[in-house]
Amino acid sequence: MIERQRTIGRRTTRWQALGVLAFALLLVASACGDDDDTTATTAAPATTATTAAPGTTAAPGTTAAPATTQAPVAEGTAYKIGFVSAATGGGSSLGLPERNTAEMLAAQWTDGIVGPDGVHHDLEVIILDSESNPDAGASAVSRLITEDEVDVLVAGTLSGNSLAMAPLAEEAEIAMISMASSRRIIEDADTGEARFWIFKTPQENGHNAAVQTDYLSALGVSTVCYLFENSGFGQDTLANGQKFFGDADIEIVYSDSFERGDTEFPQTTSIQSSGCEAVVVGAIPPVSALVTSALRDFVPNVPIVQGHGNCAFAFIELAPAAVEGVPLPCGRLMVADGLPDDDPQKNLLVQYVVDYTAFTNGEPVSTFGGHAWDALQWAYEGLASLEEGLGLDDRRAGVRDHIEANITNWPGTGGVFNITPDDHLGLGFDALTFVRVENGAFAYFPPEAW
Repeated sequence: MIERQRTIGRRTTRWQALGVLAFALLLVASACGDDDDTTATTAAPATTATTAAPGTTAAPGTTAAPATTQAPVAEGTAYKIGFVSAATGGGSSLGLPERNTAEMLAAQWTDGIVGPDGVHHDLEVIILDSESNPDAGASAVSRLITEDEVDVLVAGTLSGNSLAMAPLAEEAEIAMISMASSRRIIEDADTGEARFWIFKTPQENGHNAAVQTDYLSALGVSTVCYLFENSGFGQDTLANGQKFFGDADIEIVYSDSFERGDTEFPQTTSIQSSGCEAVVVGAIPPVSALVTSALRDFVPNVPIVQGHGNCAFAFIELAPAAVEGVPLPCGRLMVADGLPDDDPQKNLLVQYVVDYTAFTNGEPVSTFGGHAWDALQWAYEGLASLEEGLGLDDRRAGVRDHIEANITNWPGTGGVFNITPDDHLGLGFDALTFVRVENGAFAYFPPEAW
């Protein structure tokens, strides 16, 4: 059942949020419940805080200098962000940390937004569940567009779900920021042109395959088997594997699919007889962990390489012995503490880890919650750029235009983004790094260790 989880907001910018979190966490302890169908709003504060310039990061633990006493700001139109993740169903290992992140940011944004003209706007974050189902996801997006009349959408945990949602956003002319990986979400399959209204934050399967290719080449592997889940995501991983592996003279000698709900894998017999030198898997938890366990039984000495759909503790906890030692590409969020201090992402990554674990009472972070953080921050910044007096259609267009023009040299959890009219992701291959499961956790696995 699609469920309205929470609608709350905040006045400060994304960069201020990084600085004031230590204080904000004390305030939001009572806001971590799961009340349904609730809307909380906050009266306009008497002062406004200084904002950081786009593309810069406030140092963790610092706050903007208080503004001098001012007259109360004027009240403007309330803004709404519509959020849809796969909180239940087969994609819940991805969608739950996304939902948690949305609730965390909503709790930080209870003061709403003050626009560039000094007008205060209440902010609602309306959180719905796609149930990991394209039809349910499309229904949720339709409701947000037509009934809730949201100004911007952050929607789509899974590629298939996002592809079902995108046409609705395009028809309604509202910006939609997906949290799924397939390039087809943001790019017309026939023309190769960017979809005008659609953006996304995750590194994609092309990046994933490129990094896997580097690793396999370093091992001297020339033949691989490829197992993938029968979904839009899995099929896209195979297509990118075929392209990048082929360019590096790595032959896929056997490939086959399995269903996301499978627990037995007869394909392992064919892998055993194929003689391939490594197995690459394109899937998400829990089935990615289960197939790894099956492969360990049938081909214990053949290297297994997983993909970026597993950068979450859910991949480890189901079959910790089987996945121990498995390498995979991930964003830098999973190894934030080990990054050099001058890394442009490090401060915000470390702060996100602190915020998320505090908000969830110790739950480990995942790259998927990070994708939600990036997307919601883009939505927030787009709304914060608007002048008062715009109608709904103009607000929707204004958010879209802001994202396309201003997410430049923008450090997020997924990489340093550079959105252009031709590229509504704006990440390069260096947005992913290699990690390995070590002692039940993700550890940095640099090329010199291959």
